[in-house]
Formats: sequence, C-alpha cells, structure tokens
Amino acid sequence: MIRGIGWLLLASLAWPGLAEPLRIGVSLAIPPYVIREQDRGIELDLLREAFAGSPYQPEFNYLSLRQTFEQMELGHLDGIINVRPGMLKRGYLSQPAITFHNYVFTLTPLRIERLEQLANLNVVAFQRASDILGSAFANAIRRSRSYQELARQELQVKQLFEGRAQAIVLEERIFLHYLGELAASEGAPYDPSRVIRNDLFPATVYHFAFARAELRDCFDQGLAAMRADGRYERIFSHYQQQK
Repeated sequence: MIRGIGWLLLASLAWPGLAEPLRIGVSLAIPPYVIREQDRGIELDLLREAFAGSPYQPEFNYLSLRQTFEQMELGHLDGIINVRPGMLKRGYLSQPAITFHNYVFTLTPLRIERLEQLANLNVVAFQRASDILGSAFANAIRRSRSYQELARQELQVKQLFEGRAQAIVLEERIFLHYLGELAASEGAPYDPSRVIRNDLFPATVYHFAFARAELRDCFDQGLAAMRADGRYERIFSHYQQQK
C-alpha cells in the first residue's frame, strides 16, 4: 500500500493532469493582480508558480470579494487570496504573500491630509475597505456625504473622473492599470496629471488562506523558494514592463 501511494505521488508530479485540482477563489477583476479575461495576473501567477511541481493544480473561481469569503467559510473552496488575520473563522493562513499600497485618490485641486476630511465628501472604495483599512477610516466614512464599496474597481476610476466621486480608495497598481486603459481609450478626460495621490494608509500585508494545513504548507514552501531564487520579483517585473 505504501509503495502504491508513493507511485501515485510520483505520477502526479510527472503528469500534471493527475494533480489534485484546487478550487481557489479570486476576485472578479483586480488587474494587474487578477486579469479574468486572460486567466492570469500577478497573484494567479504566484499561485501557479508556488504549486508548480507539487501534487496540486490551482483552478480559479472568479467571484466578488464578499463571495470568496462566504464560499471559503462554507467549505466550498480550497483557498482564497488576500486575507488578513481575523478576517476568516476557518482556514490556514500562509506566510505573507503580497503587499498592497492603498491610497486616497483625488483630482486637483482637492488634497486630503487627514482621514477626517473624508467625512464631508462623496467617497467610493473597494469591497470590505471599511473592515480592512482600520477604525479611523471606518469612523470617517460613517460621517461621509455618500459612501459606496464597489466590486468592479474600474468604476471607481470612472466615477472619480466623471465627478460622481470626490475621492476614491484604491490600491496603487490597480488604479494605475485602469487609468492607463481609460487614458488610452478615452484620451484627455483621463489625464494622469490631474491625479493627487494622498498617502494616508500604511501598506497592507495579505496572506492567502487554505482549507487544509497541507495546502498552506505546500504553498509556503513554494513561495519561499520563489523569493529565494528571484521568481517572485520577476513576476511583478513582468507586469510592470507591460504597462
């Protein structure tokens, strides 16, 4: 029996088609981290590379951020991305996997120096921002003129430039990706020189979460190897070069 199990493990490593599929919940669209239409992105590449050569094969389920957490809690997923300690009741968190830099983006001449200033503005943020960005932000948006959290983050950029939002809260790489696309297709209205990047949040470190400890351990081993040999940084560099 042991010999048979050993053969099966070797076979799964040699022929990826025999690898165990992993249902990984990922956000619908947070390019360049998740690019649904191309089934790739920084975080998808990190997962594929970390599990390469293992008995596991990630398969991505594209869901809203809220749905990824709900489905993970219900036991319908093997893993999800972008989790901080305390956000899940079940699952095993990886080592820190990725760092996001969130900013409050406004258009000239509006500059935000304190979170309290959001209380008088129309603000649009990403889903679960009020849970992720701390109590000072949560207190400010409770007193805002209008506050929304959107799953489709390209709509945040559109609302800012169309005047329907005075401030948007978005991760820097995501904002630059969508702004670049809109500037290329729409031209002058999406002039990057109009943008003010208000630095009011510390960097946010995210983990990935897995349903089983052995999945977490396998990912952590792959992630550590990628950091050591430079593959981790090369994935980020690849997407920066594409812009």
